[in-house]
Amino acid sequence: MRMLIPLIASLVIGSDAASVSTCRNSYTCGQGMCCRAADGTVLTDQQMGGFGPHFLQPGAGQQNGTCSTRPAQKGEICDSSCECDTGLACYRPMSGVCCPPMKCYDEAYVKQQQAYWSKCMSDPHCALPP
Repeated sequence: MRMLIPLIASLVIGSDAASVSTCRNSYTCGQGMCCRAADGTVLTDQQMGGFGPHFLQPGAGQQNGTCSTRPAQKGEICDSSCECDTGLACYRPMSGVCCPPMKCYDEAYVKQQQAYWSKCMSDPHCALPP
């Protein structure tokens, strides 16, 4: 019995401290967790440059989700809390239009893009996206 009480207490305290069960974006879940809607999509405020969908559509963005330890997959929106799965990297593509959301891309593609744009930014003749 003595061993059972601390075990039960640690499980209760651990589950409460580890995550928030409902969420509106991944930042409320904590590091390494993604807020997912009932259909599995990631809920974040990264859409539309971090202003969220409610910026252009009042009432949107009020969807509740559940905190999940499943990392963002290729093509899914990611952020500093909802990190990409192994082999993927969270990247915001260079755009002439502000600001596409950050999504998970193949890590090799992201490294190639970062090298390209780093070199381009130091070249006055390099054309930026329209």
